[in-house]
Amino acid sequence: METFIKHIVTFFGSGVISRKMPGTVGSAVAMLLSYFLPKESYLFFIIALMSFMVGIWACQKYVSECLHFKDLDPHYVVIDEVCAVFLCNAVMLLLIQYTAYIYVLTFVFFRLFDIWKPYPINRVERYFKRKQALCGFGIMIDDIVATVPTVICSYLAICLFS
Repeated sequence: METFIKHIVTFFGSGVISRKMPGTVGSAVAMLLSYFLPKESYLFFIIALMSFMVGIWACQKYVSECLHFKDLDPHYVVIDEVCAVFLCNAVMLLLIQYTAYIYVLTFVFFRLFDIWKPYPINRVERYFKRKQALCGFGIMIDDIVATVPTVICSYLAICLFS
């Protein structure tokens, strides 16, 4: 069971490919997968919702049972980035005709906000880092919050430069 959960939280090992940039690798794998899926926003919303629910469960289980709460948000846990990438793509598909350029732009903005963590993302992350009982939700939610500025900035950039 531990191996199965680790495959989920690392998105089938993409979170352990790079020690320095696991979130970027996980996001890139999700973005690449998104590019090859049918461009239906409902499909991306379903994948985002499923990865969010499974991610909460798997992250909570992994941190509590495998790490014994020693690290409440390990860097190689990337299911949160994967979920957020699918959510960003779902919203962008509703707003605009998607091209490879838009995938790259959305990826760059998401990574920027996920790494930088401006307000309110940083507040959400800090709040949940102290909550062992909610650490699965806490791992997932800060990246979901990062989708809001990602979508806004991506859409504004597309509107300005189109």
